[in-house]
Amino acid sequence: MVAPASGPFLFDTSAESWLARSRDPAVTAWFREYLSLHPVHVSAITIVERIRGYALVYRRAEKERQQGIEAARVTYLSELRQVWPIDSATAVVTGEIMALRPHRPHRGGEPISLLNPDRSAWFAGASTV
Repeated sequence: MVAPASGPFLFDTSAESWLARSRDPAVTAWFREYLSLHPVHVSAITIVERIRGYALVYRRAEKERQQGIEAARVTYLSELRQVWPIDSATAVVTGEIMALRPHRPHRGGEPISLLNPDRSAWFAGASTV
């Protein structure tokens, strides 16, 4: 298993939201330990994607849900800590992450760990990787 102490790691949009939603106890424990050691690192690209997502959901939502969606957006933005600017190094890392899934993800896409069986071991307690 990749130890949280070996971070910090750059989380893309899919990984960030999947980790936040996961109910798997091993994933939750790993993420809790990670957060005790490091802030979540995201790139400005991740923020663009998340804000786009909030805006799309907000525009389609019924009036009574819009306030909750806006509150979630504000909370997300206020909790950002380590944001990598969009520069050539970030573009390279982003391109490598995107290459792990060459086709546009569908709604409800899988986290990167499910796309690469070797990465599933990160949360399964295996010592490989």
